[in-house]
Amino acid sequence: MRATRIRRPLAVAMAGAMLAGGAALTTAASASAAPTTVAASTVQTHQHGHGTCTWHPGWWENKLVAGQWSKAWHPSWSQNQWHAGWWDGHHQWHDGYWHQVRHDAGWKNVWQPAHWEKVWHNGYWNCWH
Repeated sequence: MRATRIRRPLAVAMAGAMLAGGAALTTAASASAAPTTVAASTVQTHQHGHGTCTWHPGWWENKLVAGQWSKAWHPSWSQNQWHAGWWDGHHQWHDGYWHQVRHDAGWKNVWQPAHWEKVWHNGYWNCWH
């Protein structure tokens, strides 16, 4: 009879300890398994001196860049070009021929169509009094 009186409170105390330990373990596991995007998007507030400052973390944004003309560097290259035969003003026939045309390197205006870009916005402190 005496052993039963001791075992029951001991069992209740152990069950309570296991529940408390399991809850603490679950909380710790879920905190460590939380995605980093959630932690990065939180806003931190600090008070110092006479005011309060809030940290806003950086973020990525998809931004549509409109089509535009821009200068692009083009290296030199060669191309064979066919010059067809022709009759000159003296009724002489000149045979056609291939001529190698060299295009020199230089800057050239190129159209860039509209496209999406990822833009990074830096984090910043917002302080007020």
